[in-house]
Amino acid sequence: MWEDFLNHKCDIYHLQTETDEVGYGIKPVERAGSYPEEADITDVACHFGVKSESVAITQHDPYPVLTGQIKLALPAGTDIRINDKVVSKESGIAYLVKDVPRDIHGHHISVLISRADEVENAI
Repeated sequence: MWEDFLNHKCDIYHLQTETDEVGYGIKPVERAGSYPEEADITDVACHFGVKSESVAITQHDPYPVLTGQIKLALPAGTDIRINDKVVSKESGIAYLVKDVPRDIHGHHISVLISRADEVENAI
C-alpha cells in the first residue's frame, strides 16, 4: 500500500520573503529572507529515496561531504515549494528543495532535494 511506502516523517519550512525599503521614491524590493523558527507543516508522512548511482564524496575542509540526489515522496496536496527546507524527524538532517515539486497524476508529489550543508558548501 502507498501509506506503507511513506515510512518517514518530516517537517516543512517555507522560505519567508523580506521587504527592503530603499527610499527616494523607489518601490520596496522583495527578496528571499529566512526560515521561521517553527515548521509550517509538521509530521508529514514521506519517503526519502537515495539513488545510489548519484552518490559522490567531495573533499571539503575540514572533512569530506557525502552528496547525492535525494528524491522525496509526499502525499498529494502537501504544500511544498521550491527553496523550502525539509527536516527529517528521524535523523534531524535538513534538506533544501532544489527543484519544482511535481504532482504525479494526483496520487503523490515527487521532488528532488539536497542536504542543506551541501548547498551551503557549494556557495
